[in-house]
Amino acid sequence: MQPFSRPENTSPMRLIVHADDCGLTPAVSADIFACLAQGPLNSVSVIMGGSHATESLRRLAALPYTRVCLHLNLLEGRCSAPIPQVRPLVTADGVFRHSLGQLLIALACAVGSRKKALLCAIRTEFEAQIDAFTTAFPQWRQRGGLHLDGHLHVHTIPALATTMRGLLHERAPAYVRLPREPAHLPPLPAAQLLTGCARRALLALWSARFVSLLDQAGIAHNDFLCGLVSGGNLTATRAAKALAAIRRQSQTSPLVEIMCHPGGQKADDPCLRHSAFYHSPARYVEKTMLLDGSLSAVLRRYGRPCAFAAAKAS
Repeated sequence: MQPFSRPENTSPMRLIVHADDCGLTPAVSADIFACLAQGPLNSVSVIMGGSHATESLRRLAALPYTRVCLHLNLLEGRCSAPIPQVRPLVTADGVFRHSLGQLLIALACAVGSRKKALLCAIRTEFEAQIDAFTTAFPQWRQRGGLHLDGHLHVHTIPALATTMRGLLHERAPAYVRLPREPAHLPPLPAAQLLTGCARRALLALWSARFVSLLDQAGIAHNDFLCGLVSGGNLTATRAAKALAAIRRQSQTSPLVEIMCHPGGQKADDPCLRHSAFYHSPARYVEKTMLLDGSLSAVLRRYGRPCAFAAAKAS
């Protein structure tokens, strides 16, 4: 077979193959760790509201070539802050009460003291999640500093811009994920394609505002995110469509995250809002894509994976 020849007017992408939701449940974590052991996966984000977060971070500490991020979360599982401090966000048991749509409506409709209390609760919860993450994973400094992303990209909600500006200033993360993907039409069923395109367009608007916040703060971020239109339904063919759209942007050596959600095992948990999603057939397909070499073959056509390694303690 002839080696792949990249067109002269393009440059190789720097690729991060990333899995969200590690630590959410033992089943979700098991699927992710299986991919870390065999596939091109080289990065994960841990959700501190999950039932397996602490154990996942313990295991990740022994994987020095895996990038480990915090998955900021307001929607799934339990809060990390004391319940009385985040009442607007959680039930009496500390379980997050809002879906993404409900949270957006609450942020849009709340006024006066009610809005102030909601924003204060969100800031408090984000702070608590960072504290819980850095305490359970003291290796974060040797792994390149604090890296952040968000469950359903809640960190980029425009109504939280002031909250995030203060948080980023005080916590000084090394990197924050930007949910920006060029428009494209991957092979998806019509309903999923329509939903995916709407999601991508909304996040493009959010990203346009959020990127200026990151740049002003001098915080590193990816140039593009692969997997928004095909979110939760990514295959190697669909990833190739997204990467081709990114290549057409003609940006020199862009940093691209490929966002995956490997799964398929039963993930029942009374605290999960979308339990069925976490063991859906589509999640199993994503896991298979990471393990069978099909995604690796696509990645070789477009760039090179970023290498991560723990720095030696001084």
